[in-house]
Amino acid sequence: MSITPKPEPEDTPLPPRPAPDAKAKQAALKAHAEYRRAQAWAIARWPLEKRVVPRRARVHLPRTYLARHGSDVRVVHAGADLNQFVHGHYCEEVDAARGARKLAAGDAEGVLARRHEYLGPDPRVVGYWVDAEGDYHVKFYDTFLGDQWMDDRKWKFDVRMDEDGKWVDVDD
Repeated sequence: MSITPKPEPEDTPLPPRPAPDAKAKQAALKAHAEYRRAQAWAIARWPLEKRVVPRRARVHLPRTYLARHGSDVRVVHAGADLNQFVHGHYCEEVDAARGARKLAAGDAEGVLARRHEYLGPDPRVVGYWVDAEGDYHVKFYDTFLGDQWMDDRKWKFDVRMDEDGKWVDVDD
């Protein structure tokens, strides 16, 4: 008596996925952009979400819009909340060494300049970009200007379809 092997079922290949429709991609891009803008928090207000840093890192904090007057680089330690750290930095008063005039509380004007006031009319933090060295760079969106920027350049993002057929963000 001879033993014959049982025939194994063959895998049928999946049909190729159709190319994404241009209109669907534009609609997904618009939806993702609106979601990102809705999730952005105003730099002058306390952040509602925590963003804990897993290890010690440097954070690049632009002094003005598009970092025209440079950036401050500060160190954030492991376990610290990055959102609170950025908020605290930009809510500090501008020091007199940078040319700002400090006013006394009893002055007629009585206004003290805060760092976030040099970033634009309504700067909001969208998120962070981590470079190859592990440094964090803040991504800003200004609702008044309708502008997205980070350090000394503007940033964009795109969407692509993942293996499950869902649209996902892709940063430039």
